[in-house]
Amino acid sequence: MLSARLRIITATLVVVTSLTGCGALANPYETTGPEDTARAAERLADLPSLESTEADGQRIAEELGTYITGLAPRLAWEWVGNRRQRGCSQPFDQTPAKNVKLRDYLALGPLPDRNRSEVLERARELAAEVGATNTESFHDEPGNLDIRFYSNEGTALTLMIGDNTLIGIDTGCRLPQAAFDPVTPNPPTPTP
Repeated sequence: MLSARLRIITATLVVVTSLTGCGALANPYETTGPEDTARAAERLADLPSLESTEADGQRIAEELGTYITGLAPRLAWEWVGNRRQRGCSQPFDQTPAKNVKLRDYLALGPLPDRNRSEVLERARELAAEVGATNTESFHDEPGNLDIRFYSNEGTALTLMIGDNTLIGIDTGCRLPQAAFDPVTPNPPTPTP
C-alpha cells in the first residue's frame, strides 16, 4: 500500500512541476508583461469558462470510470481528496484566469493489463474533448501505468494504474464565467 501512495505522490509532484513550468523560465518569479498578458488573455477568451471546463472534467472522469467498470466490474469509483484552485503560471499569471485540480476519481484495485489498450484509447478520446491532445507517459509497463493527456493551457487527464486505479483532472488555465459576462452599469440616478 505504501508503494502505491509513494507512486501517486511522486506522479503528482511530477505533474505539478510540469504544469507550473518550474525550471522552464529564465526567471519564474518575473510577472508577464502587458503585451504578453494581452495575447494570453485573447487565447483564454477563445476557450470555455473555468466552470464549464470543470463540469466537463467531472463528466469525463465519471464517463471513463464507467467505461473501465464495464471492462472490470469489480472496480467501484469514488471521489477522494480535495478540489484545489490556484492562479496560473506565465503567460497567464496576470489574467484573472484560474486553474482547478478536481478531486481524484479513485477505484480500489488495478485495471487488468488485458484492458489497458482499450482504456487508453477511450481516455485519449475523452481528453481530446477538452483539447488535451498531447501525451506524456511517466510509466508504461505491466501493472504500472502513469500517463497524462494535456493541452498547452494545462488542461489534463491523468490515468494512473498500480495497486489502485486513479483518474485525475486539471482544468488548465481558464477564465471564470464572470469574465465572459458583460457588466451592465447601473443607470444614473436622476437628480431632482
